[in-house]
Amino acid sequence: MTGWLLLMILLVTWQVVASIRPTPELPSLTRIADAWWLEMRSGTLLPAFVDTVRVTLVGFAVATAVGVIVGFLMGRFRPIWAMLEPTVELLRQTPVTALFPLLILYFGIGEQLKVVAVALVATFPILLSSYTGARNVAATMTETARTFKLSWLRTQWEVALPCALPYVLVGMRQALGIALVVSVVASMLAGNTGVGYYLMQAQQVLNVTALFAGILSTALVGYLLNQVFLVAEYFLTRWQRYGTTS
Repeated sequence: MTGWLLLMILLVTWQVVASIRPTPELPSLTRIADAWWLEMRSGTLLPAFVDTVRVTLVGFAVATAVGVIVGFLMGRFRPIWAMLEPTVELLRQTPVTALFPLLILYFGIGEQLKVVAVALVATFPILLSSYTGARNVAATMTETARTFKLSWLRTQWEVALPCALPYVLVGMRQALGIALVVSVVASMLAGNTGVGYYLMQAQQVLNVTALFAGILSTALVGYLLNQVFLVAEYFLTRWQRYGTTS
């Protein structure tokens, strides 16, 4: 509640200051709201967000599949970790912006480029969290599975992966925010759709109110995506809370 109160104070202060001393660089929230409504009615802003959210979710889905599988296997099997660790560390330390010229060469400047860029960056938080979760599976759990004569595959699926799930979800939540950021940046650098392209167009014509409308809308979309993920995380980890309380 305190956090929301602080946010409301900041927004009210913004509105008062912009109303008392109006400047082109700092429009009031009411002017931004008018610009937002105008951009939505004109069909300019909504398609940009639809495109960005679609790219974000597709890239995030690819990153989740790759990150969970590779990270889990690296954590459960030492030979796989030894084989992949140098490559993972090398790629993880490389900024995606440094790879953009190469990605444009291979994938052009369309949606495929943006999806690949999002997936490339979002993979590593998920991979590292999955690796950490797989490494922290208690030995007693695997020994119990061995006692009940579970197969190797059932042990990984029914024992190791559920134990690693909280770690995986932490990485996924972090990666989702990163995915949105990279999706916006990618549409700034390449392509002619998306929120990033919309923001660049508004900046080039000095439409500051539309620029603020796009920025604040992006922040709201990021917050909503995070809240949706928190709800999903709550239901996915219910078994862990029940086990703890019992």
